[in-house]
Amino acid sequence: MDPPPSSEQLADLEAFLRDTQDLGLSLPAWMRPRLARGRRIAELTLRAARAEVTHDERRELEELAAEEPPEPWSWVKRDAGQPWTRWTDDRVPRTVAEKRHKRQKDFAERAVAGWIGHPAIGVELATARPRLIAIVEPLVLLDQLIVTLVTSHFLGAGAQYPDGSEWPNPFVGAPGELGALAEQIQPSFVLAVRELATDIQSAGVPLDPDDPAVLLVLSQLALLQVNLDRPPTEIIGGLNIWPPGFIDREAAVRGQVATWSSRHGRDIDFQRDLDAIAEAVAARLGPPPIRPPYAGGGRRSTPAHEPVQEARRRALAEVLLTFPNTNAGELRRTWDGDSGTPGGLLRTNLALLPHDPPPSESTLRKDLHQIG
Repeated sequence: MDPPPSSEQLADLEAFLRDTQDLGLSLPAWMRPRLARGRRIAELTLRAARAEVTHDERRELEELAAEEPPEPWSWVKRDAGQPWTRWTDDRVPRTVAEKRHKRQKDFAERAVAGWIGHPAIGVELATARPRLIAIVEPLVLLDQLIVTLVTSHFLGAGAQYPDGSEWPNPFVGAPGELGALAEQIQPSFVLAVRELATDIQSAGVPLDPDDPAVLLVLSQLALLQVNLDRPPTEIIGGLNIWPPGFIDREAAVRGQVATWSSRHGRDIDFQRDLDAIAEAVAARLGPPPIRPPYAGGGRRSTPAHEPVQEARRRALAEVLLTFPNTNAGELRRTWDGDSGTPGGLLRTNLALLPHDPPPSESTLRKDLHQIG
């Protein structure tokens, strides 16, 4: 049996009741039941100490004490042993997936380093920060982990690690009223952070306001009030960042590969890695075959009466509308690129994957001659 509370503890309970008497209305709705429970425990404990508690009240006190509700965001796993945290910068990447992940992480840091030191960042943040903090205040975002997971969830994206694990959904296991509140807050927050990114771009900062990776960084800078007077490398080292591109998860569930990269991410090697990651995600989430979203997700069908050569030349003619000066050598060199390159566009038009071999240079040269 627990010992009775001391006089100091009883005084603390009385002070708690006085201090929180009018606090409930200023708390977020999902936190008010917790305060009401704490106040009720304090009231019953004081009544029990004065021998004024009834049998029913004593039983109520025992039930309240036995059913301790979770602390805010305690359902989010913070254990360093969780799979999604199994990546450290001091480990030498060994597998193909680990090396690809390291390249993407390095590219993310370089992309952010290209704009985070601009003086306009601090000016625009100072203006937008009060609005952003007010929007998410009802969610009681406790620290950087919660800020990162919640804002990434709002942005509709996440991160995948070499072992296939992903950032956890912070609303799994959350009280139902918190999830409903988040759904109301999400549109306002995303709109506000996009407007911040647009204002920063208008001030001459070379960032892409449509890039979710940029929005995730700005969310942390605003909500965590990061000290921007430090060197950019130190600031970046303390942030959770994404590469400037994303995988369409809904397409991946259907077994298709659909990726997007911002204008700061149109590097052929970067796009190749992004496509490879997307194929791995689609293989895990969706049914085979993994094909570009064309004609229902399969390869482009060639009518029986149309020779393959004719289909290829027609696809090549479409490429020439965008790249009129391309040649056979460039088409083969850029075959693994995205649709922003001649070869990548031809491959996309033919509904082929990067590992599908390109036509020979002599074949392409004949096709170009025939079309021209």
